[in-house]
Amino acid sequence: MVDRSTDVVSGHQPSRDVQVTRNFAEFVANVDSDVLSSTVIDRLKEYLIDYLGVTIAAAHEWESTEQIFKAIVALGAHGGSATVALKGHDFRPQFAGLLNATFGHSMDFDDTYAPGSLHAGVCAISAGLAQAESGGGDIDSQHLLLAVAVGYEVICRLGAELGNAAYARGFHNTSTTGIFGAVATISVLKKLPASIIENAFGLALSKAAGSMQYLENGSWNKRLHPGFAVHDAFVCVSLAEAGVLGAAKSIEGKYGLLHAYSPRTEHDLALLTADLGRRWDFLETALKPYPACRMTHGLIEVAGQYGELYKDRAIHKITVSLSPENHIVVGARVPNKLHPGNLVDAQFSAYFQLAHAWFYGSNTGIEFAKRLNDERIHELSEKITVVTDPTVKAFGSKMDVQFEDGQSQQADIPYPLGEAEHPLTKQQVEAKYFSLVTPVLGEHKANEIKDVVEHLEQHSVAELMKLIG
Repeated sequence: MVDRSTDVVSGHQPSRDVQVTRNFAEFVANVDSDVLSSTVIDRLKEYLIDYLGVTIAAAHEWESTEQIFKAIVALGAHGGSATVALKGHDFRPQFAGLLNATFGHSMDFDDTYAPGSLHAGVCAISAGLAQAESGGGDIDSQHLLLAVAVGYEVICRLGAELGNAAYARGFHNTSTTGIFGAVATISVLKKLPASIIENAFGLALSKAAGSMQYLENGSWNKRLHPGFAVHDAFVCVSLAEAGVLGAAKSIEGKYGLLHAYSPRTEHDLALLTADLGRRWDFLETALKPYPACRMTHGLIEVAGQYGELYKDRAIHKITVSLSPENHIVVGARVPNKLHPGNLVDAQFSAYFQLAHAWFYGSNTGIEFAKRLNDERIHELSEKITVVTDPTVKAFGSKMDVQFEDGQSQQADIPYPLGEAEHPLTKQQVEAKYFSLVTPVLGEHKANEIKDVVEHLEQHSVAELMKLIG
């Protein structure tokens, strides 16, 4: 884990003069697959398996899938050689990337990077698969993994530098940084020079978007955020390849990403670009055990345990402590969080997720969608108070349960399940994948996909995508 409290990293001193955008562009242009250790490759394969699971499941059936797919097809999505999960192999790459990234994020079950409070894989992997296929599909799998690793790294480093403070300004880090990572992934696969990549980054700044206003009514905007980022990354790269001039210093400039998208006034630019290709920050990315906002996961895990242990004891009240930034997203005591009326609101409600796990356990998958009107959940939610606590960091949380008999139980949950400090086992990762894919494609094909990913060096991208299309 990178310590952002220090001013000295690997001999680098923070400086306002660091050419961040250029340094990233040079890294993307010159990176070689030799930088990928076996540990990094194994982790990338794990991320890919997880991505395919959640993308296939949502592409098969989720409340927004049919409408979004219909709209994108109407725009002329067909006519290329890229695959959309379960939808076919003849999509233009920018639309394949849009749809796969959207499906991959629709269930809010995709991997999460705590320092940036974002979802990197859904942008990096979606861009990588679409570009690899459109480039022939027989691309060396090591090259694909390298491109995806670079995309992850760009997204995660930028997201960590923006920090949770960006959410207070109303921006969704997944998409505002996701477009830069998607540009990087596409550029690695196309082997573009640094000058073109820098222009593509400059153009991407004008397309970087993703508003947190979806929290107002549980809208589907959030699901589309990584899809928009990947689609627009293809547009920006194409424009840059054609010679269109993009803004210089798009990341560190006066009106660039860091200053425009976050209220933070100080940025450690040296740390942001230090040891590229040697230090992989994205390896801190965690896989999600529950299809809800990551900020609720510690509460889900512990409430599931407590609900079983204390099922015969009446609850007087529960106090939950979250960081000020996380409280904004999942803890505000507003009607659509206290008693959600739709899936998105429920996924972003500390009240609902805690109460649901208390009565039904933590490992119920997407079953919570059936219980929005459950009276027991409503009653317990009314007894929950969510407060801010600046000592709570990242996706941590605290819970104080007061029982009617005067007894109490407290829990400090600094790391939700899935983080490096509290990791999922390989068996848990595979169980999640099979629970999502087997009902859709059957056990044989689910195993076939998993085997191809685990031995990706022996297979082409086309072989993999043929199985999921």
